[in-house]
Amino acid sequence: MIRRDHSTSNVESMEKGLSAKGMTRVPGTGVFKYPHKEVSGKYRTGLDPEASYIKRIEDPHERQHEIERVTKLRKKLEEALDVDLGPHSKFWNYALATSTDDQTHVQPYKLTDGDNLFNLDNPFMELTFSWLRVHPTIASSYQAWERGEYEADTQFYVADEDIENEIKFKKNQMVNRAIAKLDGMSPEKRKKVARMLGLPVSDDAKEEFVYNQIDALLKEKSFKTGTFQGLSPIEVFTRFADMQEKLLSVKDLVKQALSHSIYRMQPSGKIYEGQFEISTSEEELVNYLMDDDNQEDLIMLEKKLKGKKIALA
Repeated sequence: MIRRDHSTSNVESMEKGLSAKGMTRVPGTGVFKYPHKEVSGKYRTGLDPEASYIKRIEDPHERQHEIERVTKLRKKLEEALDVDLGPHSKFWNYALATSTDDQTHVQPYKLTDGDNLFNLDNPFMELTFSWLRVHPTIASSYQAWERGEYEADTQFYVADEDIENEIKFKKNQMVNRAIAKLDGMSPEKRKKVARMLGLPVSDDAKEEFVYNQIDALLKEKSFKTGTFQGLSPIEVFTRFADMQEKLLSVKDLVKQALSHSIYRMQPSGKIYEGQFEISTSEEELVNYLMDDDNQEDLIMLEKKLKGKKIALA
């Protein structure tokens, strides 16, 4: 329950009187909640991996964790209750319930002042909690309400430490694994990976600078701009960290050739050297240079890049 501060008000009211007693409503009264129906016609069930609120989760790891969690929970509850819990199911139409004991249809739930506890060992109660915790009139946490993510008159918030701790645990594990990979890299490889991540790293960049740049990026929720915009820095970093050494080197070489204007890329993605088209895409060029039959061209490009760097020094 979210309580409001009435201490600065000089106006006597029922709400202020109740607040003084640590309450927000008359004892015995409550608010009935019903599953929320989206504009699309889908019900917000807390069990739909395709739900719009999940797609809006900014952190890719939290989003993926929620997708996996609700998918698993839906399967579990459908097996326990023997009902279809899809977002378009008639189960969610509470008007079809024949009685308050009818578990083939959802039941409205009365939230009262103070803590509302749910026995999650009971499948129907766990189901009720699942749709209540994602209801738009209930804050996902007290902190979310304080940040202004919900309306000021929101009265209830979710306190689910198990889910919050599980998300933090998995995220911390992924960050720590990525940091371990970073620590185990040679300084030269760190530079290559950093450039692939779009970081401003030159050949003469100090080791501490490169490390700190990658470390800071790994702590971000997602890429804000660039090729990987919206993606998880940890996942993209891991992709390059685990990449075959030769492939990483060739990708880095091509990336540097483009940044040093040896090659130029058209909006179409085609790559030119001077007036001549040499590849239809960056990926095709990398594959060409990876081929053992084209190693002379690879060596030639390395020499061109070295010469360009000397000229710019």
